[in-house]
Amino acid sequence: MRLFLMLFVLLLLVSSGCTTVQQPVNVTQGLDTISGNLAATASWVSPQKFIVREIASPLPIQGSRQRLNIVREKGFTINRSVENQSITQVRVWMVNGSIATQLVPVLGDGTFQVVLSPSDTAALSRKSLSAIVIQYPSYPDHFSVNWNATSRKITGEPGTPERILSEYKSYDPDDLVDYLDQTITKYGNGNSCDIYLLYGVDAWINYAPITSGPGGTMVISGNTSLPAGTPLSISVTTVNMHPTPMNYDWSHEMADGSAVVASGADGINSFMSVIDISRLNTGKYHISVTTRRHANSDNPLVAETSGYIEIIEQIRAQPETGNYINWSALSLPALMLNKTMELEMLEGEWKIVPAGVQKKNNEVPYGTIIDCAPDGICRVFNQSGIQFLAIHDSNQAHIMGVPNGAAIDSSSIGNVTRITLNGETILTKIDEYSREG
Repeated sequence: MRLFLMLFVLLLLVSSGCTTVQQPVNVTQGLDTISGNLAATASWVSPQKFIVREIASPLPIQGSRQRLNIVREKGFTINRSVENQSITQVRVWMVNGSIATQLVPVLGDGTFQVVLSPSDTAALSRKSLSAIVIQYPSYPDHFSVNWNATSRKITGEPGTPERILSEYKSYDPDDLVDYLDQTITKYGNGNSCDIYLLYGVDAWINYAPITSGPGGTMVISGNTSLPAGTPLSISVTTVNMHPTPMNYDWSHEMADGSAVVASGADGINSFMSVIDISRLNTGKYHISVTTRRHANSDNPLVAETSGYIEIIEQIRAQPETGNYINWSALSLPALMLNKTMELEMLEGEWKIVPAGVQKKNNEVPYGTIIDCAPDGICRVFNQSGIQFLAIHDSNQAHIMGVPNGAAIDSSSIGNVTRITLNGETILTKIDEYSREG
């Protein structure tokens, strides 16, 4: 199961938050200095049970690997730019059952285009992966990895393993893309690349802005060139997949629905679905609308679209209870609350890093104190007790990556996790918020 493979990459601490409430926590309101527990200041509460808002797909960066759905027999253009303005051209590898390459000029403003003609998209394989690899030289016009069309071999710098440079026919397309990536980035003396995985589809699907519905539901609707009567599958899945025990209950992190395409005008048909999200935790989710996984579909047409949303559960403005915390056993500085701090969604699972190297809001320095209070807000303090972040208590906030060699204590002080490294406490996480279910 691929979820378990992540254990080899990152040791994750997963805390479900579904702990039995052992005693009420006294919520003290309006304090700037807090000892014991944090003030409830959930000014963002609205009458809705959930807020659903769309977020932009991750921006492409050089060195990335992305998936593209491309409608067959329609032209498609990839617009990119170079970071190094002295680069005058890039090499584009097209992998689609064979290999073809071309040099694409970079304009004076650093931009360039990779253009697929209708005949190119019509030729996309239905049985295997197709890909575009954009190779960037380490300095202008120097490409350390090349394709020899006569010998039908990839050529590289001295020291590149022969298994990578042998005839391309010995690899299936998936492996070939991986080998190309490795050759260019590891053995290419500074060359880098972007990889686009191309999935040919037979029709387009667009969805409208997603809205919250009544009673913990979400409404998704849109247009498509699929024929009327085509069944669609819709999935809503947490972006932070993680290792799980056997028989794990994914109902707080996954939901699904279905729709049937309805007739429209001028070849533009429509669909709509109401999805039950009442069990989903607050967090970032990937949403997919597709013909692929519908069990009752005999339609051979393939089409899909995807995007990202945030789902925010609304918590009572004055929660009365929370998880048991043995506050007297905690050795903490006075925690200074910043009531004006804007709430954010965590960008990923918590990561504990040395001071001064944080780049994202989920990266916190050694000594950090996190209090996830009964009002559904995690307030983050430095080791002196000064608050520097306020985030929604989300799926991401219940997963933590810890440094190698760290020790984890998650039971001796109630619902508190302490992480130590070389005898030093590098993080204290207090889980006051009690999730239902």
